Amino acid sequence: APVASVVSRSQAERLASPERLNLDRRGLTACPLLQGEERLRLLNYQNNAIAEISNLHTLPYLIFLDLYNNRISSISGLEGVPSLRVLMLGKNAIRAIERLEKLTKLDVLDLHCNQIGAIDGLSTLSELRVLNLAGNQLRVLNLAGNQIAHLEARRLAGLTSLAELNLRRNLITSVAGVEALPALQRLFLSYNAINTLASVSCLQAAAGLHELALDGNPVASDASYRHAILCIGRSLRHLDLRRVSEDDRRAAQAR
Repeated sequence: APVASVVSRSQAERLASPERLNLDRRGLTACPLLQGEERLRLLNYQNNAIAEISNLHTLPYLIFLDLYNNRISSISGLEGVPSLRVLMLGKNAIRAIERLEKLTKLDVLDLHCNQIGAIDGLSTLSELRVLNLAGNQLRVLNLAGNQIAHLEARRLAGLTSLAELNLRRNLITSVAGVEALPALQRLFLSYNAINTLASVSCLQAAAGLHELALDGNPVASDASYRHAILCIGRSLRHLDLRRVSEDDRRAAQAR
């Protein structure tokens, strides 16, 4: 395993910015041991070659950790930072969502552009508001059949604060289970494999959904698609980045 270096700033550097440390593009292959950085709240490790999350146990007040564009293949080493509120792990090689149980304060979780095949391991994140899983390998939020439906609803049931879910550029064919998210306001599903209106009919039960994106799916090529979706999602204010007009609503109601 790569040997972790020790990083220590001068007293003047630390006094100038005691809560922030930027180690972007430093050629790091491991998370360094940070000495004298107990007050750190924001830590940036973007654009390195870090393979494993480690050496965070000395940072009791850390709330923001950015590991975008590294070489991390599994989520681990975060048990020592239960105060974390923002975790950025986009553009890595992560295959599963795991070991986040202790991060009960997490507000934003960004896992875009990884290799994740299932939404799991999130049930303890009751304060999570934003989840980004764009550009992964998700095929279904739910398969047909009650047993799977209950399982999927259980997986999502703990996300009682989730307001924004980004699932763009996956392989999703059905979104059943999303209605189990009581706070959901924004759902982005552009460029998936959703073929039929029936695949999104569960959104009728998502009463707080204000913004929906389905562009780039086969279903969006249907001539009556927009009005049909507005019949399903009656609370929508924006569809495919376009504001829903009164004319749109009238046309949908006339169907």
